[in-house]
Amino acid sequence: MVISSLLEFLKAGFLPKKRRCLNDRIKIVLELDSFDKGGLQKVVLDSALYLKQAISDVTIVTPGKLGLLAEMAEGKGIEVVGIDTTNPRSFNSFLISKNFDLAISHFSDFGYPFYKKNQISNITFIHNVYAFLRGQALNNFRKNDIFVDQYVSVSDNATRYARAKLGISPDKIHTIPNGLILDEHDMRKENAPQLSRSEFGLLDSDYVFLNVASYNLHKGHYLMADAMKRLITKRTDIKILCIGNVIFPPHVDGFLAYLREMGLEKYILLPGYFPNVESFYPIVDAFLLPSFIEGWSIAMNEAMYYEKPMILTDTGAAAQVIEGNDIGILVPNEYGDTVSLDSELLDRLAYETRNFKTSVDLSDAIESMANNREFWREAGKLGRQKILERYDFAKIQERYWDLYRALLLREGRI
Repeated sequence: MVISSLLEFLKAGFLPKKRRCLNDRIKIVLELDSFDKGGLQKVVLDSALYLKQAISDVTIVTPGKLGLLAEMAEGKGIEVVGIDTTNPRSFNSFLISKNFDLAISHFSDFGYPFYKKNQISNITFIHNVYAFLRGQALNNFRKNDIFVDQYVSVSDNATRYARAKLGISPDKIHTIPNGLILDEHDMRKENAPQLSRSEFGLLDSDYVFLNVASYNLHKGHYLMADAMKRLITKRTDIKILCIGNVIFPPHVDGFLAYLREMGLEKYILLPGYFPNVESFYPIVDAFLLPSFIEGWSIAMNEAMYYEKPMILTDTGAAAQVIEGNDIGILVPNEYGDTVSLDSELLDRLAYETRNFKTSVDLSDAIESMANNREFWREAGKLGRQKILERYDFAKIQERYWDLYRALLLREGRI
C-alpha cells in the first residue's frame, strides 16, 4: 500500500491504549505474506506456538495464500485470518476488536499503517540480506521505516546490509539467529521413513552432497554446475542431490537443459520437493549450500543437527557457524563484501553467469571433503554440538521475548 494514500486515514487520530497488568497475557498479531508452506512460514508457526504456550494470545494474519500451515495452526488452537485487501477498513476494525499490544511482521507490510494508527508496537524481522530489493520495493522498504519500532535481523551480514544499504538506524536493529526445535527433530529423526541411494541412481561408493533449497537460482545452481564441470575431469564419484520446490518453472527447465547440454545430469540431481528431509541425511555424506545470498539458513541448522559437514559460500550466517573450518569449509562468494551486492549483480550472477571465478574454490573444497571422508565425518558431529549449545529454538525464543518485553515496557503497554 502506498504511504501517501494513507495520510487521511492516519490523520483520523490514534485510539487510546490501556496499560496491561504484568500478569495479563500479551496479545500479539503475527503478519506474513502468505501462510501455506515453506521454511519461513514454518518458523512463524513455531514461534506462534511458543508464544501461545508461554506468555501471549496469538493471531496470524496474511494478505496472501492460506494453506497447509494455516490448517496446522488452526488445529493447534491459533486463530488464522486472511486479510481482505479490498476492504482495509475491515482490517482496522478487526485490530480494534482484538486490542493487540504487539505486531510482528515477516515479509509483509500491509498492516503497518493500521498498527501505527492503533498504537500497536511493530517489530519487523529481516530474514535475509535484502539485496534483491530494487525500484519501488526498495523505496517502500525505506519509507516503511517510520512504521517500524524495532527490527530483528537473523545474521550479522543481514544486519550490516540493512544498516549500510537500507538506511536502518543501528539502535533500531537487533541480531538474533534462527534456532531449531530439538524435540521436533529428535522425533523426526527417530521416525524418518527410510530411503536408499538406489532410488536416486546413486552408488554406495559415491560421495554425495545434499543441497536443500528451493529451486531458486539465487541459491547458486549454475555455480554448482561450473564446479562440477571441473570435478568430472578428475573423478565421477561425486554427486549433488538437490531437494527443493520449484519457484519459477522456466528457470528450472533452463537449468535442466543446461545440465544435459554439459553432460552433468548424472552428477547434479533435482528430484523435486520432499517434506521428509530427515530421510535424506542417512544416505548422504555432506551438505552443500553455495548460495549468492542468504540470511540465516534453516537448512544449514538442520544439516548441523544431522551431523553433516558443510560447504557454504561466505554469505548470510555461514561465517558465524563455520569457524576456522571446524565443521565445514567456507568458500568465498563471487562479489566480495556483502554490502557491495545489489539486485542487478545478484540477478546477473544467478540467471546469466555460467563461468564463475569462485568455481575453482568450490570444486577444490568439494574434492577435498570427498578425499578426507573420515576426517569430515567426525567434524560434522561438532555441528550438532553447536546447535545444542547455541541455537536451541527455546533459547532463541527467550531472546525474542526479552526484546518484545523491553519494547512493550518502553511503550507503556505493560
